[in-house]
Amino acid sequence: MTASLSRDSFAPLDAQQTLHLFDALTWFPTDRADVWQRAADHVGAHATHAPRPAPRDCRAVAARVLAGAAPDATALYRAKYEVMTALYPDDWFTFMNLGYCDDPPVPDRPSGYGDPVWRFAARHYELTAGQIDLAGAEVLDVGSGRGGGTALVARTHQPRSILGLDHARAGTAFSRRVHRAPGLAFQCADAERLPFPDRSFDAVLTVETVHCLADADRFLREVARVLRPGGHLLLADEWPAVDRPLSRVAAAGLRVVAHLDITEGVVRALDRLPERADELLSRLPEGPDREVYRRFFHQRLCRDSGRNLRSGRFGYLRLHAVKEG
Repeated sequence: MTASLSRDSFAPLDAQQTLHLFDALTWFPTDRADVWQRAADHVGAHATHAPRPAPRDCRAVAARVLAGAAPDATALYRAKYEVMTALYPDDWFTFMNLGYCDDPPVPDRPSGYGDPVWRFAARHYELTAGQIDLAGAEVLDVGSGRGGGTALVARTHQPRSILGLDHARAGTAFSRRVHRAPGLAFQCADAERLPFPDRSFDAVLTVETVHCLADADRFLREVARVLRPGGHLLLADEWPAVDRPLSRVAAAGLRVVAHLDITEGVVRALDRLPERADELLSRLPEGPDREVYRRFFHQRLCRDSGRNLRSGRFGYLRLHAVKEG
């Protein structure tokens, strides 16, 4: 992966076009002969602020960002999140996961959640981690992104330690710089090859990571390996409607003790997010950055991320499993 990406790293594309490019590559089969034509069409349709790029330019930018990595799902999603850190560099931007809205909504807690725009994203993390008592536990948070959820758990659930692990170097560096709490640390590593001895953790927390991996089953086996006997997997993620996540977790050697389809709560959060996003955007200085963030909240989250959930093509699952033995 190319180091130290900035908004100027993607010429002849800009950062927004490059992010849509990697969206396309995570959604389309990359071994198709027309993949670069389809990717260019996708970028042109979604990044309407700029002319449609040429297929050869999409291919060149993708190769530069991937820096020789095989274009499997893991590498493509890692590249996507590296690009996002370049596009959205501000310290207040601390969550990358979708949110959850209770019915009826619970009261805001700005001191615990940071900016109110992250209220639903933080609530989602809080509920996923809160499936068990984490006080005094040694916790691994896989796919920690920009660290907002990991830091929230460190502050509010009193684990002995929590390590946020992410494959994107830029996000890990951001998290180390922005978040401070007792027992909180961040590390850059591969979720499918966890760099820890057997039986290292009391709990593994993961929010919206499994769908980003080329080999989700290998990751789940790694989770089982690094958990101590009686340890817990606390998972929340979107799944294709045709998938069978419970059987895949069980095949990794973990016993599912609770699971809940939370699609409606995630969609409720997306429906309520625009008002909070507009309030945040009104506080940002006028200029290009305001438009960049407006597109993130209104298009990338509320429209594009919600489309698959609202259509029924994907569902959203919260799950608690235990390693026996």
